[in-house]
Amino acid sequence: MALILSPVLGWNGELCSNIKYQKSIEAVAISNSTIYASCSYREIARSPGGLIGIYYLGTTAAYSLNGSELWEVNSGFVVKLVPTDDGVLVGSMGGLIRLNRTGNYTGRFIPRYKLYDFTLNGNYVYVVSGEVFSSKERKGALYKLYLGNLSPMWSLNFQDTLDRVRVGKVIYVGSGYPSGFAGNFRFGSVYGVSPTGKILWEVKLGEWVRDMEIWRGYALVGTGYNGTGHILLIDDKGDILWNQTLFYVEDILVEGDTAYIGGYKKLAAVDLKDRKVLWELKMPYRVKVLALYKGKLLAGTGEFKVENSTVYSIGTLYVIDPRNGKVLNKISTGYVRSLAVGNGLIVVGTGSNIFMVLKESEVLPRSICGPGLLLLLIVLGKKLKKR
Repeated sequence: MALILSPVLGWNGELCSNIKYQKSIEAVAISNSTIYASCSYREIARSPGGLIGIYYLGTTAAYSLNGSELWEVNSGFVVKLVPTDDGVLVGSMGGLIRLNRTGNYTGRFIPRYKLYDFTLNGNYVYVVSGEVFSSKERKGALYKLYLGNLSPMWSLNFQDTLDRVRVGKVIYVGSGYPSGFAGNFRFGSVYGVSPTGKILWEVKLGEWVRDMEIWRGYALVGTGYNGTGHILLIDDKGDILWNQTLFYVEDILVEGDTAYIGGYKKLAAVDLKDRKVLWELKMPYRVKVLALYKGKLLAGTGEFKVENSTVYSIGTLYVIDPRNGKVLNKISTGYVRSLAVGNGLIVVGTGSNIFMVLKESEVLPRSICGPGLLLLLIVLGKKLKKR
């Protein structure tokens, strides 16, 4: 369902409207003329014998840019959406599915444990999954799939809960609880894996790998545990090139030689070449997700607040000058759980069943020296000369 609003909000969409459980829009994406959004929730069921079952469920829908729903399918609890040339890859905790432009399934892969992340590299998809059974027992697996039909090329088992995967000079795999999740046990490592599926090395961190991105073929790792965290730069040999105490990390965005790091009530920019923090900004909420658009840094923030057994989604979308951390604009949105940008639009997935489609022209600050002001200065200049 779509509702047209103005002026900042072009329209918003609603999914899972009939679901009584807490839900959120954990993933959004834009591709050409299509917007994708996924609503995710946990359903708790009790058996007559007292056993509790938790089901990770949800739906994914596609919309035209003006808000018309094109299709909607059951997809499970989605953690990531990546558009492809002919549709979209949907990564849910139950597995990876490939949908074409009309919402039909064209591929499916079910891992052994919960899927937490995947990444594309050429004609292949790398998937990581994991599970925590106790303080001493964790399991995980890395898979290499063929993108065309999601058929497996090889798999590699770990005695660890895998939550992040990126491809650089080697395949980098992180373990822990990723951004958006947490647990009771402290652990975390980064592994180097060869293209043929052989473990090359392990770097034990002792903190969850919350996010990981690639810079110049190396892994930039953001960690977190018990309110603290670090960023580390690890090369393809498993050597730590840089280890910086920062804050509890949620999201990493790399642009050139600069990385933008969002985390618990803080946002920072770091120079990866010179290994230094450029600026750091205190925020009222957790910085959950970041995006760069038209030279501006977008920071989605928020928190869940419980009052009288009701969960409220509270948060703000910030527009920031990436050069100095200056706040240029802010919009009340509720807890921002996901972001996508393109085609003059900014899509915000919130901590409810609503996603917002914002007009770029109303969100990004206009330059003070726009054409209208320039024309006015020319006219005034001519008048002053006549005097």
